Amino acid sequence: MRHEPDCRGPLYKRTESVEEMTRTRVLLADDDLQMQASINTLLQADFEIVGTASDGYSLIEAALKLRPDVIVTDISMPGMNGFEAVRTIRQILPDIKLIFFTMHNGSSYRREARSIGAAGYVLKSAAREELNQAVQNAMEGAR
Repeated sequence: MRHEPDCRGPLYKRTESVEEMTRTRVLLADDDLQMQASINTLLQADFEIVGTASDGYSLIEAALKLRPDVIVTDISMPGMNGFEAVRTIRQILPDIKLIFFTMHNGSSYRREARSIGAAGYVLKSAAREELNQAVQNAMEGAR
C-alpha cells in the first residue's frame, strides 16, 4: 500500500492532478530591504516566496509576471503605494489574495484595505505571531 502525504491544508494548493501539489506562492513587497529579508525568513519554511518588490510599480510588474497566490505588501512605498498598486493588480488578477503588512494602525487604513478586498491586515509589530496565520487564512478564504 502506497502512503500519500496529506496535502489538503492551506499551505498547499491543488494543481491539475490530485497527486501533484505545490506550496502556496507568495510575492513580498516592502521598500525596507531588511524588512523584506525578515519577512522572507519568516515565511519561507511554509510558503514558496516567488519574488520581492520595493515599490508599487515593481509590485505590479512582478505580480503580472509571477502570478502568485498571495501578495504580502506594505502600504507606504515610494512612487506608488501598496493600495494603488493592488488596485491595478486586481483589475487584471481579481482572485489574487492580498495581505497588507504595515506599521499603520489607523482605522482609515484598515477600512481602505477591506474596501480593496484584503484577506488580511497585519501590523509589523505583530509579524511573528500573525503573518504566517494571515497567509494561511487567505488561502482558506477566511477574512
